[in-house]
Amino acid sequence: MNERLDNLIRDWTSIGAGFGGEPSDGEVDLERLLLETARHASGMARLFIVAATWLHRYGDLVAKHRLKRLIRDELGAEYRPILGLLLDTAQEGTHPREFATVTRLLRPAQRAGPLFEVERRAGLAARAERRATALSRRWKLWCEPIEFKDDAVRPTAWMMARHPGFIARADFRGDLRASILAALRHDPGAGASEVRLAELCGGSRAQVRSALRNLEMTGRVSGRKVQGANRREVLLGKAA
Repeated sequence: MNERLDNLIRDWTSIGAGFGGEPSDGEVDLERLLLETARHASGMARLFIVAATWLHRYGDLVAKHRLKRLIRDELGAEYRPILGLLLDTAQEGTHPREFATVTRLLRPAQRAGPLFEVERRAGLAARAERRATALSRRWKLWCEPIEFKDDAVRPTAWMMARHPGFIARADFRGDLRASILAALRHDPGAGASEVRLAELCGGSRAQVRSALRNLEMTGRVSGRKVQGANRREVLLGKAA
């Protein structure tokens, strides 16, 4: 297992996905974890299935505005269909569709073929096409029906105890406030100004300003005027 894939699995383990082995230390950047999963999922079917299971259960925790911004800025075009299929698979049977605003921005693969590398060998691609679900055909990434592995995902209490920052994500159900907190935690310089924060969290400046008022009232962020500059710095509060 290469180092990047090993770190990816350790992060998933840290937030409750059952891969065995040691979890990573510290906070997990959930949105970037999804991007890295899209980069590696075709080489590891279990990664795709367990990630879809986790997202099916805990999709509310994903900061949707920030995820869209990261897709635009950091995810190569060749991996976007894989992420689209992953998110669409995870939201099957959910109402409303948890990731609809994200998947609308993604496009199917340019050429149809098997999702998993192991099925791209001669003789296996035709079988993958025959067994492909209608959903995977829409993304032009053929795969068989995915069965969620509920016993491979830890309960909510375990995850929240390990990652208390996820509690606010659950409270906000992935709305812009969750993206603001995630940007402040994981994107260097995000709190330098409201303008910079808006760029990194994926919202407009007016939307961010409105969300910040709520976050300040609840002690999750604080703001202060930068001396000698016409801008306001934003900091994580103790309640975040």
